[in-house]
Amino acid sequence: MVENLLKKHLIAKYGDFTPIRLAGGYTNETFLLVGIHPPVVAKVINSVNDEIENEINCLKLTQETGITPKIYDVMKIDDIQIIVMEYRKGINGQTILDSEDLNIKKELYEILGQTLAKSIHSKKYQYVSSGIKECNFNELNYNLDFVPDVLINNSKFLLKNIQDCQDEWVLTHGDYGVHNILYTDTHTLTVLDWEWSEWANPLTDIGWVCWFTKLHYPQYAESLNQLFINEYKKYSSVAVTPELLKAYCVYKVWKILHRIKSGSHEIQEEWVRRLKWTMEEEIFNFN
Repeated sequence: MVENLLKKHLIAKYGDFTPIRLAGGYTNETFLLVGIHPPVVAKVINSVNDEIENEINCLKLTQETGITPKIYDVMKIDDIQIIVMEYRKGINGQTILDSEDLNIKKELYEILGQTLAKSIHSKKYQYVSSGIKECNFNELNYNLDFVPDVLINNSKFLLKNIQDCQDEWVLTHGDYGVHNILYTDTHTLTVLDWEWSEWANPLTDIGWVCWFTKLHYPQYAESLNQLFINEYKKYSSVAVTPELLKAYCVYKVWKILHRIKSGSHEIQEEWVRRLKWTMEEEIFNFN
């Protein structure tokens, strides 16, 4: 059991504790180690891969912003990695969207825009990766047999119009949105799960927030996405257009399609449906 693994390797350094599995924004095998002061969490990954190294490097880069937990320890044991981090309290943003309080939803989306612009996209690309992935449209492989040809051709048409320029790259989270943040009563965010982060155009994150909201919470999408965009633009001069946001979301969906090429038929069908939806839906209805 993971709990026994944690005790075996961490008690000597941190003292006795009881591991409690966390949810609500925390993913993978993440545990609060109860009994340790100050509280810490341990994230257990059942592999040693470049995505985890990518996340660690992003957490290190963003430490001074205050939006990410401090890293205390990284351990590699055979094919398992354990990351020990600061414990952050807060409410998962998706829980707020599932609530009935419209005012707090609006407040959350304004803070999402402000945090993205000021604390994440403020990290400009300096033509050095610093161990963080770099966006590469040329890596996209359209030869996936579970994606219909018409969607492949339409994707190529949309993406060829993107003139991706490294001069515009910033640090992007890669899966930014309410599902990966903790919100506190002091009106601040903790941003979790940076495995998908990369140096890329800021529109990839901006578009993905709007995409996620429109897909899962269409009844709130128009007003909340407008608030998010308006707040973001207070701190950034990036040109935001519906056409470019849609194209970057198609890029994001294709990255997921690559990930699931060995997945189940049901998962593949669902993401093909989402690709079609992304190209056909009016996601970005804002001024």
